[in-house]
Amino acid sequence: MGHVERRKRETRVQFLWHLSDVVAISAAFLLGYWLRFHSPLVGLLWNPGKGIPPLLHYLVAAGTTAVVWIVVFHTFGLYRLRGRWEGEAVSRLLRASLFGMVLTAGLAFFYRDVTLSRIAVPLIWMLALPLLHWGRLGALQLGTLLDRRPPVRFLVIGLTLQGLRIARALARGRGVPHAPVGFLLGPGEGTETENAGEFQVLGRFADVGEVVAAERIDRVIVALPLAGQEALFEILRQCRSLDVDIEFVPGVLSVISQGARFGEIEGVPIVSLREIPLSGWNGVVKRTFDLVVTVPLLILLSPLMLVTALLIRLDSPGPVFYRQERVGRDRTVLQMLKFRSMRVDAERGSGPVWAGEGDPRRTRLGGFLRTWSLDELPQLINVLKGEMSLVGPRPERPYFVDRFQELVPGYFDRHRVKSGITGWAQVNGLRGSVPIEERTRYDLQYITDWSLGLDLRILVMTLRSIFAQRGQ
Repeated sequence: MGHVERRKRETRVQFLWHLSDVVAISAAFLLGYWLRFHSPLVGLLWNPGKGIPPLLHYLVAAGTTAVVWIVVFHTFGLYRLRGRWEGEAVSRLLRASLFGMVLTAGLAFFYRDVTLSRIAVPLIWMLALPLLHWGRLGALQLGTLLDRRPPVRFLVIGLTLQGLRIARALARGRGVPHAPVGFLLGPGEGTETENAGEFQVLGRFADVGEVVAAERIDRVIVALPLAGQEALFEILRQCRSLDVDIEFVPGVLSVISQGARFGEIEGVPIVSLREIPLSGWNGVVKRTFDLVVTVPLLILLSPLMLVTALLIRLDSPGPVFYRQERVGRDRTVLQMLKFRSMRVDAERGSGPVWAGEGDPRRTRLGGFLRTWSLDELPQLINVLKGEMSLVGPRPERPYFVDRFQELVPGYFDRHRVKSGITGWAQVNGLRGSVPIEERTRYDLQYITDWSLGLDLRILVMTLRSIFAQRGQ
């Protein structure tokens, strides 16, 4: 199979994705129009309004939105083929569609001839998300059905973690089927092949020319460790006259712990080795998500918070709120708010210590507040002010931070993002006196793997743990 034919297969899937996106966006507008103006929900959940606008207005808006969103989707990399269409792509779709909707609404402000209902706009966005996702899954299935050619045969050189990860992703990928032929060992790699798992080891990198010709390889992926990458020149020399795609995984990526961002300065490629996902537009998306969730929560929970404040005042002498210094993003010190659950003089004799299960310093009401995490509710105000986020590493007190920075490698990487009311470590049961090294490992994993989908998952797990009475 020639290079052009391989690229045609990828282009077919990308074309189907474009087509499914246009259909999904158009269907979302039509369904949103029907729900807003003609469904049984009219009059039950919202007022009929002053009249029913022409359907043409919504068709024009659908066409404009499709154009804008497709451009945004390209910017977010949603048309690049990856190993599989799962969590990361769904999260990227959520962020891209939210940004696209905000951009479309901004354009509509300057075009007065077409007006959309304020109720219909969020309805359309909520309908578009599942339709886009299902449409893309359907496009992948259709692409597989239409593709009658054999799978792309690929070979990996270098029995490394990166090579194994890529091989498994391609083998289970959809859209353009791939068939793993096997691995070739790189320079310095021994004859032990038990780490190859389900893949066959066919020889060493010096045999690449013979193996590619004999096995009719379409794609070679070079995933050598950093110390063995001088072999790349020999691989390129042997494959120069063969019709095979060669891709290279830079070995330096194996030592990067926080991800990387590729850019250029005056045309010179440059890689940022300490890039984190929560920067740039991702930071804007996370802040928007915090506000969209926090403002309604504060309104809905205000009666509960008022009753809680009154009970604290009646239960024991002292202030309703407990303000405590914590270290947040960029090592700034913030005043974290909590409902007071302990006596006013709780640390007079002990100094800064962690609270334990059944702590005798708690007030009569404090145990109940901490069991159901009600003492954490005022931190929604910290989120509203932009000092914290709903999800992130839990902030520590300056006293503990000064100790941990000397004991735990990479500890301060936790402070490169906003602290959170809840976090990945907490929902995995790492609270209180659990070794800080373990909690830090989970916090750094969250920072590296952040996505809006992960934030939603953590919030759901937090609610589940609260109602299971697992709060501390």
